[in-house]
Amino acid sequence: MKRLLSLILLPVFISLACARSNGSVAGPTYIVVTSIPDSSSTQMIPSQDQPTTVTNNPPSSATFVAPPAVPAEYQAIYNDLSSTLASFNGTVPPSKGEPVMIAGDLLYANSNAGEALLRPETLIAVEQELDGLHTLGINGVVVAIKFPMLEPDFPHSADYLQFYEQVSAEIHKRNMKFLVEAGPAFSETIFSPVQVDWSKYPKDTFIADQQNELVTIANEVQPDYLQIANEPSTIAMLSGVKFTPSDYAACIQSNVQKIGHHIGMKIGAGAGTWDDPAYMDDLMNIQGLDCIDIHVYPLGQNANLLQRGYTTAMKARARGKCAVISEAWSYKISSSETAAMGSNFQQVIARDPFTFWEPVDETFIRAVTKLSQASGIEFVSFFWTRYFFAYLDYDQYHNLTPGQINQQATRASIESTQSNTLSSLGIFLRDWIAGGLK
Repeated sequence: MKRLLSLILLPVFISLACARSNGSVAGPTYIVVTSIPDSSSTQMIPSQDQPTTVTNNPPSSATFVAPPAVPAEYQAIYNDLSSTLASFNGTVPPSKGEPVMIAGDLLYANSNAGEALLRPETLIAVEQELDGLHTLGINGVVVAIKFPMLEPDFPHSADYLQFYEQVSAEIHKRNMKFLVEAGPAFSETIFSPVQVDWSKYPKDTFIADQQNELVTIANEVQPDYLQIANEPSTIAMLSGVKFTPSDYAACIQSNVQKIGHHIGMKIGAGAGTWDDPAYMDDLMNIQGLDCIDIHVYPLGQNANLLQRGYTTAMKARARGKCAVISEAWSYKISSSETAAMGSNFQQVIARDPFTFWEPVDETFIRAVTKLSQASGIEFVSFFWTRYFFAYLDYDQYHNLTPGQINQQATRASIESTQSNTLSSLGIFLRDWIAGGLK
């Protein structure tokens, strides 16, 4: 049944991971490090409504497989990332002693999947993904709900809203924290089949209509955190709507006023560490904005972009705001590639799935968590949760297109989630969380 379900679900999630490909490729082979055996032994997770039963059977033994050799074409990047992260880890100040919630992106509920979310089997897969993440010790998730998919005149908007109300209920049944990430849909990119005519949304209309959608999310989906905007450079790239730092702050202020106060929900906004720092600076004094939200991907020269994340969080805390990281993953680029990243992002992301990167991913997770502990960030979410369950073998897949590579990575992740299998990175994360992030 698990094998059958994974094959049924495969088409649902191809679009979640840059996977729109017309090519036909063989099934994936990936390194299976350990497996959580099926068992009748379960643990009941306390619930706000009714208990949800999840398997909680750590493997009796783990077979650790040494990472494969780094291919020659990536050796320089691998060395650059490894040395940059090691240097940064050695300079991070001590922990403030405040709790940090480790979270992950709920990829199967990402609204960029479009109408595939409305298939009955999708919610089953979301539940299984939640259980898999919970087994790792992850207690928070990020869900992307993109504009304008909940607008009344958008096709199936009522069905999308119902889906996200169900997702919210499943998250809260497991006592997991829930962050909704807003922003424009990735229309007309390989990330999404969703179609949006952005010419219908000049700047004033974009702002007003998105405010209405944010109010709907706050009232109906009821997340614990509502991130109302991030990455102004990405907003401009996708929708054509451009903001100066002062425009951006004015938009955020207007959004906060329109949404209003909701008990138990924190409102956040922010930018990527690669965006102009002025975007963050202008958000610090907005009344009613509870959190500053930081996105972390490229490391930058001498880890300067990681350092910027730390500095931003410290500024936010000094202004009486909480700090969160709702997206983080290490781009597999050298310091010199950072400036030219924008025109090459599809190829860069297609580097991620290969097994030899696992030590870099582990070191990055340690670095971002140490940064969070040192600066008082309360919630940090790692984006590519699929690599907690499976990587791909470089020798077999490196000649495929970026879309085909990511299709296979998605398929491998689905199959591993269904069989309760962890990658070596997943084993590290599970044991590290259980050990108190030490």
